[in-house]
Amino acid sequence: MNIQAQIDQTILNFSPGCIFGYGDLPLYSKSPNAVVKAISRLIGRNKLKRLSKGIFYRPKKGILGDIKPSDDELLRTFCFRNDQLVGYITGASLYNRLGLTTQIPKTITIAIKGARQKKDFGTIRVKLISSRAPVSKQNRPLLELLDALKDINQIQDAVPSQSLKILTSLIKNLTTAQQKKLVQLALQYYTASTRALLGLLFNSLNLKSSDELKISLNPVTIYKIGLDDSQWTDAKNWNIQ
Repeated sequence: MNIQAQIDQTILNFSPGCIFGYGDLPLYSKSPNAVVKAISRLIGRNKLKRLSKGIFYRPKKGILGDIKPSDDELLRTFCFRNDQLVGYITGASLYNRLGLTTQIPKTITIAIKGARQKKDFGTIRVKLISSRAPVSKQNRPLLELLDALKDINQIQDAVPSQSLKILTSLIKNLTTAQQKKLVQLALQYYTASTRALLGLLFNSLNLKSSDELKISLNPVTIYKIGLDDSQWTDAKNWNIQ
């Protein structure tokens, strides 16, 4: 079976509306030029549609013609590879979901290893940024919390002191194992201000791991977050203002 026939068979196995890139085709690593030509022929025969450079989909037929993939399917394409989580939604979309802001962004930000680019798909715009830590199903909810702490004074229409209360409640509901992993990720991959804020929250919850975070900080560095001292009376012990 030649490469064109193999690509044809692979495409037939994709569900209509399924989005994929060259990296999802097993033959691409061995014969990239031949695979690119095979895909071009399928596009010419209207068997495939090009969504953007290097991204394609098998069209789903509707009453009025071909139907583009849903936004959810598009986002899943960036977040998963071979059914393994490799990226996650962060930024304003995440902070809206966590209840930190009511702002609904026009661009969806996705953190993924080694990626930095922007893509406009008409109905949705996607911004890919490099993830700070390895992404996995287990790490994702923890990375989301750490991202929120990292950006806490940059979240639109949000008050840092109130955002911290919401994040404290979310951290409180984590298992002991998750709380320990949260500290490990913060210590290894996140900024000093993120670690200081996490230490403040852990201290407010009387969690012992706050000591590890304290040791990791420069004792003379001041972190200007804009907290309300009357709500966070222990902030000064973490050099947070």
